[in-house]
Amino acid sequence: TLSWESTADYQRAVEHFFGSNNGGPTIDWKRSSGGSDPLFPDFAVKEVPELVSFGLHGRARAGGACIRPLDVQAETGLHLPPKSFHKLLEETSDDKLWLLDVRNSFEYEVGHFDRAIDPGMSHTAQWAKYVDDHLEDLRGRRVMMYCTGGIRCEKASAYLRRRLDETTKPATLEEGVDMFDDKKLQEAAGPPATEIYQLQGGIHRYLEAFPDGGLFKGANFVFDKRAQMKGEEAAETGDDRIAVGRCSECASPWERHHGGRVCCVCRVLVLVCDTCDAASPHGEYYCSEHTSMRGLYYHFLKRFNAAELRQQLEGLQSMLKKEIGPKRKNRRNTLRRKIVEIEERLDELNKVGDDRQDEQDTIRRCRACAKPYSDCPGACWGFWKE
Repeated sequence: TLSWESTADYQRAVEHFFGSNNGGPTIDWKRSSGGSDPLFPDFAVKEVPELVSFGLHGRARAGGACIRPLDVQAETGLHLPPKSFHKLLEETSDDKLWLLDVRNSFEYEVGHFDRAIDPGMSHTAQWAKYVDDHLEDLRGRRVMMYCTGGIRCEKASAYLRRRLDETTKPATLEEGVDMFDDKKLQEAAGPPATEIYQLQGGIHRYLEAFPDGGLFKGANFVFDKRAQMKGEEAAETGDDRIAVGRCSECASPWERHHGGRVCCVCRVLVLVCDTCDAASPHGEYYCSEHTSMRGLYYHFLKRFNAAELRQQLEGLQSMLKKEIGPKRKNRRNTLRRKIVEIEERLDELNKVGDDRQDEQDTIRRCRACAKPYSDCPGACWGFWKE
């Protein structure tokens, strides 16, 4: 345990080292109160080929050209300080604005800006696909984006700018067009240039500038044991009724994630209130991406008898038949794997007899490590790890 004085000395030493190392760019050091309890289970320093990876490192596009690394010094959007971002957001009409939350959906669920769009990501690598699928929607709009502390936006805005530049067609004017026809000239010029802005310092800096939350509603998800932060004034109210998040089971206001409440299909965090979790005998929940599998897909199968498993099998097989097209490949693979698991479990029950109670396991278990939930309520992974 470090005293406040030794912690402050260490902080100054780190800032001095990185601030003066090789004459690099100025670092925006962010500070927040963490209390006296440890917020992280461990500390690790790793060398990686790319920070905030979109999974494009070393890949080639159609035609064989290798994708160049993004240059965040030259390709990012325009950085706006919190008050400038706030002002521009207030001044921009809905028909012109495209406000993008560059975080994951489970972060968006507990707090976001008014009018913000959730790209539906469970991990950052999905950003490139979102951009490629929505390029024409974004072209010519005022794109404003934000993330927790501003880092993800560096890569996100750079990728968006590059893809817009790569797919912009040169303006051409057909022969015979009247040079004084403004409408024809506008059509030839194409859509106006896309404005791309990003919130400098992210939600963290915005909540410092607007302690009441400003245009940001709910809580800012953070990756430590606090799980979330709010502006000072908003935090003081402690009123759950202003929560923007909703329990996935009962839809009551709820904004706090828990390491033991995850999607039973993909293990992404799912908002579940304490009341619903206490009432659940199995703790198997579903994220928005997999909510259609509710009642058919379960991670742990040993608590079901043969009749229940056959019902699940029929439902998943029917669902599989409807998953058509190249974009549904991952969903089909997920369904096929679970169908095989159910079939294997049915074979086991046929061999020992369906009425063997010792073959059934009705204990609620941790989705991450499979230990009894009473021994490990999701405390074996991420920053919840003990």
